[in-house]
Amino acid sequence: MSLTLADTLLPHAALQTFTDETGAPATLPEVGGGGEEGKLKVLLGLLKKLVGVKDVANLRLSLPASLLEPIPNLEYWQYADRADIFAAIGDSHDELERMLAVLRFSFSKELKFVRARLGKPYNSALGEHFRCSWRLPPIMLDSKTSEPIVRTHIHVPIPGEPAYGGQNNSGWTTPVLRPEEGGRAMSETSSIRSESSKASKKPAMRKSASREKVFDLSALSRAIPGPGDEIEGDPDSGVVESEKVTVVFLCEQVSHHPPISAAYYCCPERGIEAVGMDQIVARVSGMSVKLGPGPINKGIFVRINREGPGKGEEYQITHPSAQVNGIIKGAYYGTISDQISVTCRGGDGKVKLRTLLDYKDESWIGKPRFLFDGVIYKYEEGNIEHEAWSKAKHVPADRVVAHLEGNWMKEVRYRLKGEKDWRILLDLDQLALIPKMVRPLEEQESSESRKLWDPVTQMLLSKNWGEATRQKQVIEQRQRDAAVKRKAANEEYLPRFFETEWENGRPVLSEAGKKAIEEEHQRVNGGVTASGAEPSGTPTPVASSASSQVRV
Repeated sequence: MSLTLADTLLPHAALQTFTDETGAPATLPEVGGGGEEGKLKVLLGLLKKLVGVKDVANLRLSLPASLLEPIPNLEYWQYADRADIFAAIGDSHDELERMLAVLRFSFSKELKFVRARLGKPYNSALGEHFRCSWRLPPIMLDSKTSEPIVRTHIHVPIPGEPAYGGQNNSGWTTPVLRPEEGGRAMSETSSIRSESSKASKKPAMRKSASREKVFDLSALSRAIPGPGDEIEGDPDSGVVESEKVTVVFLCEQVSHHPPISAAYYCCPERGIEAVGMDQIVARVSGMSVKLGPGPINKGIFVRINREGPGKGEEYQITHPSAQVNGIIKGAYYGTISDQISVTCRGGDGKVKLRTLLDYKDESWIGKPRFLFDGVIYKYEEGNIEHEAWSKAKHVPADRVVAHLEGNWMKEVRYRLKGEKDWRILLDLDQLALIPKMVRPLEEQESSESRKLWDPVTQMLLSKNWGEATRQKQVIEQRQRDAAVKRKAANEEYLPRFFETEWENGRPVLSEAGKKAIEEEHQRVNGGVTASGAEPSGTPTPVASSASSQVRV
């Protein structure tokens, strides 16, 4: 589910008032040459018309290109910006550790909404697809503190970076790691480091005489969203190659009205995969946009397929409803006021763990706080009463395993039952967006997102708003023509990479989808297939618990 405004700020339209005389989506004109003032005028005028519309996300409306950010929808709405956290989900043999690992992924999957400016990507075309991969070291847990050790792409704030609703990209750097963290051979100077967990994760920064951080901002990119550029790279930073694993992502637009896409993630070396259907409903309320999961969107389903304890487990992460604010000021940011659950099913035994998270309502006065709390509790799989609990206060005390609290944009903490001290589950201040590995345009198919929308992207980057809108309309008309031909031939559109059964929210790869995953894995691994991947960098799982503070 799209957590914030981007795909819903003003997507499609199925209302007569938003179609022209031919029934095609009406196109809003550019105003004021496509600059920021023109964007604001178009947005405010459209928001007034959309107040009271039951579902904005299912409208047919062609926006001027100046309102869009230069990135395809399928690329924007992926949840593996921290693929290193996703890859580590199954590293422990302890059920509580695995639930905590899933929660780390859950909190990290919306990182783009913390680090980069929110924006409206291109609407996806039917049959459009996007694929990419990451090659990186999974996170570890510190053996003394049990805090996560982030081994790649540490966030480095840039001057003037806002606390939330970022307007430009942050910088990043790769940390220098100790040998037990998979670090490379280090020089004598760079190996002198503090023993504290914070020092082991935060990179040393070059300081000026005024003690301000010094780095070159000239090369920072404004691609939305993006990781920015590396700042002050250290030759001793990073991990040995054997510590790295591959995460592959494939997404396809399987329905245009209503707009629905299917997604698949996997880390073959660690035996982890995830699937989900992306569909949203949205409506305008005043000068903000409220959105939530559509009926097909059941959340993200994470599965553990590797051998050992936990094999066969599936974790369902439901999506919260959210609200996009700051539209009048042109500085968008998202808030969440909802309850979600993370439910473990499958595997051995009938008693499982379930997490409830309660995102707190924001006050109309003052700045947003982004607070939440929650509990992890034991439940009996299939017990209707246990799975009906939606808030922490519903859960009997004798079933509670741990409590959670924090700021979902900053730091997330947990406390085990019977303990007084809180532990850090995830420090989002450390996390930068990790760049995706995507094939060059000349190697992509015509229906791949970047190739399909490249004419629009090039015009947007050059600020040629009028030509960008024209190129966008060419792509949209091509889609309408294809739909007319299918209707005339009485043909039903069939997805290419996914099977057509997804009512339970769990899309299934087709043979073509499996082949695409294999090809992407081979591309970044020198011909090694996903099915034949060696367990590179996989630690030997140990029977541990969060209270034993062992490394996973």
